[in-house]
Amino acid sequence: MYTFLLFYLFIIVKATIAGICLQKQKPDQIRLAIASKNSVNVGWHSYACPFSTKNPNPTPRVKYGLSPAALTSNSTNGKSSTYNTKNIFTRTSWFYGVELQDLQPRTLYYYQIVAMNNGLASDIFSFTSPPALGDRSQPVKIAAYGDMGVDGLLGSLINGVCLFERAVIALQKMLPSIDFVLHHGDICYADDTPLLVLGKTYDQAMDYCQMAMMNITSKRYYMTAVGNHEINCTQIPFLRDACPKNYRNQFPYSNRFNMPSKQSGGYLNAWYSFNYGFVHVVSLSCESDFPNAPSGNLLDTKTQVNWLKNDLAAVNRSITPWIIVQCHRPWKGSIAIEGLSDGKFINCPQCKAAFEAILIKYKVDIYFAGHVHWYERICPNGGKKTADYINPNGPIYITNGAIGNPEGNDHVFKRSSDSCRIITDPGFGVLTLVNARQATFSFYRTSDLVELDRINIIKAR
Repeated sequence: MYTFLLFYLFIIVKATIAGICLQKQKPDQIRLAIASKNSVNVGWHSYACPFSTKNPNPTPRVKYGLSPAALTSNSTNGKSSTYNTKNIFTRTSWFYGVELQDLQPRTLYYYQIVAMNNGLASDIFSFTSPPALGDRSQPVKIAAYGDMGVDGLLGSLINGVCLFERAVIALQKMLPSIDFVLHHGDICYADDTPLLVLGKTYDQAMDYCQMAMMNITSKRYYMTAVGNHEINCTQIPFLRDACPKNYRNQFPYSNRFNMPSKQSGGYLNAWYSFNYGFVHVVSLSCESDFPNAPSGNLLDTKTQVNWLKNDLAAVNRSITPWIIVQCHRPWKGSIAIEGLSDGKFINCPQCKAAFEAILIKYKVDIYFAGHVHWYERICPNGGKKTADYINPNGPIYITNGAIGNPEGNDHVFKRSSDSCRIITDPGFGVLTLVNARQATFSFYRTSDLVELDRINIIKAR
């Protein structure tokens, strides 16, 4: 009798674990990134079976094609990685990336992540491949912002309920008119104290955030920069289990994202570049790898700086007349009250010393930053108060860390003399590159998508 009951219990437990395993092996957190001239990276996450660290998908594969009913191409040009997430439910997370190569330019593709080991395949998603290099037949539209993360209970008290979710909904509404996204660092705020009020570990917060954004990241290229919340994970150092020491040096970020560092000669999602039609985009690390970097160095103080010089020197402006740079920290702009404890400045003079002369030399058009939790643009050509940036004599500096985060938006302590506009309402930007010489940048309020600021850019070169 007891033997039968034990056997019956064993069957139930085994079936339950198998059911959980089957459910959790379905790919999630799906995200797209531009890889190279005619290739795209599909990234995702899956759990291993409970009480196992075995890779559930050792040969990750993606099917794709021109119709959801005919996914006739296969790519196994992929990678997988894991790290110890200290999951209290003994689930091991695995992260994947598969590069879809030899894509036709500006073509609608459908794709599906293939199931492995009795798991489930993903749903079928779609994306439009990047235009051919130098293609000017259509404007390029880029959503641009930094510093967006999940709220937690304290964040909801500071910012109002569900600021993160409201931001995601606003971005989804804007998505049909967007080609890709630039996120200027501080992605999800998984290390922030307010998350602990809801009992989430670092990785549970990251998982929630990336799942919530999947309706965006599975349809548009989501190109990230590393911020201080990614590289160090030091917001709650007294709670080691929530933010382990091995999470320093952007370890989770390096596993969870697939930026084109390898394809562009950069390093570990920290710095890289890519082309999209007639635009060349550079993403830098304002956290590491230059003299006096705020967060130390992953390699040294020279490699990133030399890479930037070589990358910009190789740009053919007759093919890609626009150069856009994103980095987490600004070096121009006003002082925030919230930044007074940080040496009385949030701005990054060491970033300026390392990068500004290079950006000016190679005539970079726009420098996007976050870190300061508001929207601010610096006036063109020596401080003229205007919304028309006509033949600016250097990069246009835009700080845009206002979309929403658990720390709340900043307040002005001292306004910079070269500041043209500051907006502290939660919002995000959209850059529209019309042709080789004309562009606009608009800042939209998250709550109702009302345009609060707009600048016109015209350049002679």
